[in-house]
Amino acid sequence: MFESQQATSGIQSATPLQGKRVLVTRTREQASALSERLLALGATPIEFPTIRIVPPTDWTQLDAALRRLYAVEYDAYDWLVLTSANGVHICMQRVRALGYDPAALRVVRIATIGPATAAALEQYGLQADLVPDDYIAEGVVRALLADAQRRDVPIKGQRILLARAAEARKILFTELQEAGALVDEVPAYYTHTVASDDERGQEILRLLRERQLAIITFTSSSTVRNFVAWLHSCVASDPASSESAENASDTTAILALVNQNTKLASIGPITSQTARELGLTVTIEASEFTIEGLVNAIVNYEGDDDGHN
Repeated sequence: MFESQQATSGIQSATPLQGKRVLVTRTREQASALSERLLALGATPIEFPTIRIVPPTDWTQLDAALRRLYAVEYDAYDWLVLTSANGVHICMQRVRALGYDPAALRVVRIATIGPATAAALEQYGLQADLVPDDYIAEGVVRALLADAQRRDVPIKGQRILLARAAEARKILFTELQEAGALVDEVPAYYTHTVASDDERGQEILRLLRERQLAIITFTSSSTVRNFVAWLHSCVASDPASSESAENASDTTAILALVNQNTKLASIGPITSQTARELGLTVTIEASEFTIEGLVNAIVNYEGDDDGHN
């Protein structure tokens, strides 16, 4: 069913990923970047989005916040903090819908959580003023505090807009607020589950049971949560689940199925933490929290693993 995604680039020399099926759980719109990189390394990427990005049904709160980015009066924002490429695209497209030019947003300083988010910002003619060394929320907080100290501008009283996923961790908001910043946290989008127990879902489950998936990749906590939710619903509705203890639909058996039959690769420690909290065992974790970092971690692990076999 999935062999059409097999690498066809005619790679001349074997790589650690040659011929290995790798499940990609990113959104459909974002999956290609990871899939193409894996394909170039000889892997067989199987795209199975577990989430989709959904804009707000009511734009009132976000629109009001975005207008303040262009305000000239006293309550204009000092910082816009963006923590994903999704947030960048939704905010900038909404800015255009409101009649503003994203490239004219130069008075407000912009912080992004990492280079991929900064690269998305560049598509709208903007440069990030601040990118942390650690591409996590805690890294953003540290970078903002260090920047304030370097510029001799107290963080206390700074007006900061966090425009991000409604489901995002609260630590960024909480720590900035505790530092004295005036923080507005506005949902720019929501993540909804899209994986289901249809024919494609059942085929993924079959590949899992038959140990045909070498690696499952997770690029955010939401991909983990929705993958686990899908797995529970998929196995529970599978007629085969009642036929043997191996296929039982209880939580322990479901998680054991994944942990025993494949390796899990995470983009970073926050995603890994979510996976562990849900009972999954993370084998591979990127040291640089980007897609390239994730691919490198997979290649390095598989290369070492092959050397030990």
